[in-house]
Amino acid sequence: MRNMCVCDDIAYLSPKMKIFELIDSNNSLLSIFSRLNIKLPFGDMSIEELCQRDGYSHELFIMLCRMHISSNYRPSHDEFSSEMLPQVIHYLRATHNYYIDYMLPHAEKHLEEILAYCDTLSNKQLRRFYGDYVRRIEEHLKQEEDTLFTAIDSGMSACRAQKFDLDMPHTDIDDRTSDIASLIIKYLPEEAPTQLRCAMLKDIYSLRDDLRRHAAVEMYLLKPLMDKFLKCDQQ
Repeated sequence: MRNMCVCDDIAYLSPKMKIFELIDSNNSLLSIFSRLNIKLPFGDMSIEELCQRDGYSHELFIMLCRMHISSNYRPSHDEFSSEMLPQVIHYLRATHNYYIDYMLPHAEKHLEEILAYCDTLSNKQLRRFYGDYVRRIEEHLKQEEDTLFTAIDSGMSACRAQKFDLDMPHTDIDDRTSDIASLIIKYLPEEAPTQLRCAMLKDIYSLRDDLRRHAAVEMYLLKPLMDKFLKCDQQ
């Protein structure tokens, strides 16, 4: 029997694959179901049946799963269809909400638990670093919502949408993640429990990795869909 847990192998994903098999093969995909608010139970439903039930393109759903599993996967432009563009926007908006409503508050909860063990200086530094980190993420998400997504929704600003800079500030986000990690690992007082430090580190590294996947979806899925299906009549 083939090993379904080899994360680099994404060829096994197919429309007829059962949802339970999909999740069991890579449980990190649960976050996709969570952010899209896909209802359980699934029973023996296949990917194709689930997408038909919930109104998603199963081709797009499989692309998103493959991008989540493998950072090297690039969707084929030949498989794109016009219906995918609004569905990708829906997915990206849901991902923004997932960050704001779940991932960032989850990290902040662990932050507050750590701060209870910190002296005044460490408390101030960690709170400032984390606050800057959150503000940078929220500013980027708001810019996308207010500029890019609104332009695509309007159907009248194709040129403006196509000119939007989709480059996620990876270096900035990664640098801020490293700053927080360094402070937590190297400089917080030893009274701060290891378990709390590790929980906080896991939160910020998970968010960093998810933001990288988010940027990949924008660059290698949203952008080519915009180029292919948004007609720009202005010069």
